[in-house]
Amino acid sequence: MAGAERNRWPRFEERCADRHADAGRESAYATAADTLAEWQRIHDHTAATRAERYDPDHDTALQHALRREHHRQDIAACAREAAVRARQATDAAHRSLAGTAAQPLYTALDRAGLHTLTDDDHQAVRNLTHHLDPATLRQVTSWLERTRSAALALRGAEQARPARPGLRRRF
Repeated sequence: MAGAERNRWPRFEERCADRHADAGRESAYATAADTLAEWQRIHDHTAATRAERYDPDHDTALQHALRREHHRQDIAACAREAAVRARQATDAAHRSLAGTAAQPLYTALDRAGLHTLTDDDHQAVRNLTHHLDPATLRQVTSWLERTRSAALALRGAEQARPARPGLRRRF
């Protein structure tokens, strides 16, 4: 990158940051200021290494930042997986507490799309199972299944595109 071109971009970013600040757009100003700071860092790195061109593979600060970001993403992914496993274990424990009488209700809830149930949801299933007779539980399960079918029918109707009438051309 030629010297004049190398200095053009930081000045451009500085003018952009000033325009955003003058207009009162704080988030845009912060983004432009961060971009300006990164351009300045790249310029300083290139000058310090006396390189003709900037090479991100040899920029140790950039490589460290990328490693930190990958590490942060790995930690977040591990935390999400641990939360899912804990939720699944809790869900299984709740389902076993409710007993076999609640299984049709849990199946209907799963089919209705309620896969992630809260502790209050599990308590409600247990209460329904313990306080309602089997015929009423079958009716509740039937309601959930009909609601699911109606929702699927509505979704299908919304997703189906109206047919366009064909044009007949006479030659």
